Amino acid sequence: MEKQEISKRGFWEILLPALFLSFTFFIFGPLELYISNIAEFWFSLGDVLWPSVLAGFLVCMLLFLVGIFLRGNWREYYICLLIGVGVALYIQGNFVKTDYGVLDGRAIQWENYTSTAIWNTLLWIACIVLPFVGRTLFKKQYKTGVTLVSGCVLLVQMITLGTLLATTDFSKNKNDDFYLSTKNLFTVSRNKNIVVFVLDTFDQRYLEEILRETPEIADLFDGFTSYSNAVSSYPFTKTSMPLILTGQYYKNEQPYNEYITEAYRNADYYRKLQNKGFDIGIYTNDFFISDETKGMFLTNGEKGRTFVKSSVALEKAMLQFCGFRYFPHILKQYVWFYSGIFDELKATSVGDPHYLWDNIDFYESLKEEGLTILPDGNAYRLIHLEGTHPPVTLNGDITVAKEGQATPITQGRACLNIISEYLEQLKKYGIYDHTMIVVTADHGELGHRSFPMFMIKDFEERGKLQTSEIPINNSDLMPTILDSIGGDRNIENSVSIYDEESMYKIDRKYYWHETNEPNVDYLPDMIEYDVIEGEDFCLTGDVYTKQGIQTFKPYIYEIGDTILFNKDYTRGNYDLHPYFQSGISHMEWNNGSMSETRWSEGKRGKMRLNIGQTEDLIGEIQVEAVYEPPQRLIIYSNGKTLYNKEVFSTDSPITFKISKDCIQQGVLDLDLEYPDALSPASQGKSADSRELAFRFKSFSFDKDTEQ
Repeated sequence: MEKQEISKRGFWEILLPALFLSFTFFIFGPLELYISNIAEFWFSLGDVLWPSVLAGFLVCMLLFLVGIFLRGNWREYYICLLIGVGVALYIQGNFVKTDYGVLDGRAIQWENYTSTAIWNTLLWIACIVLPFVGRTLFKKQYKTGVTLVSGCVLLVQMITLGTLLATTDFSKNKNDDFYLSTKNLFTVSRNKNIVVFVLDTFDQRYLEEILRETPEIADLFDGFTSYSNAVSSYPFTKTSMPLILTGQYYKNEQPYNEYITEAYRNADYYRKLQNKGFDIGIYTNDFFISDETKGMFLTNGEKGRTFVKSSVALEKAMLQFCGFRYFPHILKQYVWFYSGIFDELKATSVGDPHYLWDNIDFYESLKEEGLTILPDGNAYRLIHLEGTHPPVTLNGDITVAKEGQATPITQGRACLNIISEYLEQLKKYGIYDHTMIVVTADHGELGHRSFPMFMIKDFEERGKLQTSEIPINNSDLMPTILDSIGGDRNIENSVSIYDEESMYKIDRKYYWHETNEPNVDYLPDMIEYDVIEGEDFCLTGDVYTKQGIQTFKPYIYEIGDTILFNKDYTRGNYDLHPYFQSGISHMEWNNGSMSETRWSEGKRGKMRLNIGQTEDLIGEIQVEAVYEPPQRLIIYSNGKTLYNKEVFSTDSPITFKISKDCIQQGVLDLDLEYPDALSPASQGKSADSRELAFRFKSFSFDKDTEQ
């Protein structure tokens, strides 16, 4: 009887730690992540639940069997290890919140997280060592403690998971409605064609650098005009694409999903195209098109249930997602996670397959299938490709690069070559002249993420690539197309780019916002800017929140204050500084928090300070780093040069005098030039395409007491 009782106790001493560890990582972790981000996923709870339960069960049995075969101290050491790793996983996944930015494919600068790596590794060592210490110091209470810890944490996780399951609205991820297929992706008309390529994140400055390095690429775009002064109205695809597709702005007036539905109902653009005899195909993420539009207007809008192509692949992706959350910092780079991998698992039982925006997939299909001709009518195609969106993986010749060798420039060159193949096939069929072609981006990447490339060739246009500096907005695409086909081009806040006189009168607006939290119906506060003089962004003082419009007085500066880069000056606005209108780079992550310094970006910048009075001042700039010194810094205001010197080091601050006549109506405008700025990418040091000169630490302006 005594031996049997010991056997039962030993059974539970092994099973509970094995169950605790496997449940934490293989069941609780994936399911909690899924439920917490349900609005971002297209697949159902059942698709995740059963593979997770099965994986958890199998791992639990494997861990249990290993423990059964161990004897004596080795078994106890094994139990200590299970408890230590289980506790570390639980603490890491639920209580350690290191911010690595948005998992959208952009590489994480792991070298900026040195202190995180140290303390996080020490935390894991402590969690794993503690059970061994407990076994040594408290031999009598140890086994009871093992059972108690395992059982209690298991119970907490089960209650948490049960609560989430009971309170979550699982209708948010319906997958049985219309979807966007590949149907007619490569069909064109002998009559008229309008083809719009949206190359995600393709910055205008990428295009300019590509043309400088390989000017022969310009020859591929016969009849095109490049608009170098184009801006997007938003920094992210989630808001930029619906604006391009509907011409309707989103300003947090209603939940985002309601906006998508209403925007298409208010946009009669597709009805106008249909009335002109166009067969309409839009190839992008389902998320950006209302079901009503898919069913009524689109040749590639198909109704059918979307299901998971491979349960094993989905489970692998979920575990990778879970690993990025639950693993120690030093291992996270090996499970670096890009949320776009889930879209690759879409399949459907009827109709053509889901459209995916993959550059290589599109190119290979284009080469293999080739363009085909519709029997009658006209064709309208809008094709959204991944463009230069991270992670970048392509060489300029459309081959996959070795790890670490691709840059936005090489991938951008690959994208242009992909478009060139499409253009050559149009020419082969003799329909190039009958085709209007737009090559643009939803938004940019550098600086404010607001300068997309924009090239257009109208019907019957031929000749060398031209450049225009007309100030345009990506919302002007629709009226421009309607203008070319002779339709009613009346779209609010937008005009045809061919109406140059009107273009110069349009007020271009930019709405900065952060990416939204999972399962939140509204976007974060949207800060409004006027876009003036090309790259200058001027705060209007309006902020669009879900509670309505809030206002503040911009550029207020108290003389003597120090302008730092670690303060949340403009309501969570990290990429646009409240005193810089241009020439400042985005804030960077450092050990899970925003860096307290920022690089200059480009060859010029502009600051504005609403001082409210007129008097002589002394300006002081603290610089943390000078990129490839010496770097020349030129500062001028109201036509006067205030500073013009080469800066060799950060040993002393940069100081300059500002006479009171530079201050107009209480406002001080400073223009800064960085003529020697250059990018790490141009030197082969990294993929960073930003033109850098100075890493600013602080600015301050005080009264000139020497006067």
